[in-house]
Amino acid sequence: MRDLANQSIIRRKSTAIGRMWIFVVVILIVFVLVAIFQLKSGSSSGGTESVNLSDAPKGLTPVKLAGVASTSGAIDLSKNSISFSDVKYGGSASGTATRTFGDGSFSLSVSATLPDPKGDKYQVWLTNGSAVKNAGFMNGPKNSWSLVFNDKDLYSKYNEIWVTREITMEDGKPETHVLEGSF
Repeated sequence: MRDLANQSIIRRKSTAIGRMWIFVVVILIVFVLVAIFQLKSGSSSGGTESVNLSDAPKGLTPVKLAGVASTSGAIDLSKNSISFSDVKYGGSASGTATRTFGDGSFSLSVSATLPDPKGDKYQVWLTNGSAVKNAGFMNGPKNSWSLVFNDKDLYSKYNEIWVTREITMEDGKPETHVLEGSF
């Protein structure tokens, strides 16, 4: 008789364990489905999304849509690019600059291939012939250097760009000219 009683206890334990495994499997399936849904919807917890903006192709014609308020006063931006002249390293240095300005904003992007300054820094300057504006120090490793300068449109009349090698970092004066160019 005791064996019959023990068999009953074993069956209850095994059915309880079976129910627990079913519960664990159901929970895991729910987690997997939630993860798949989040991946497909493109959302992530704590992440940031990046958006790349670019100019629209030239020659587009505006269209009017019913029920949509029209906007007027399109913004015209001017964009110029230059290639620099090497004035220090005998032709081994090169670079380009692009400026975009209009509607109260100014942006300058400079990239250059220059020798490693070995402790010194490269700095970009804007000038209009009489005034000189410090646009900042270039960043980069070894021989690939770049700078992006954004400000209010106070510099669209500054048509010349200098890249200098700076030994004294914070004196506010251009030192050894390396690259020069004019828009």
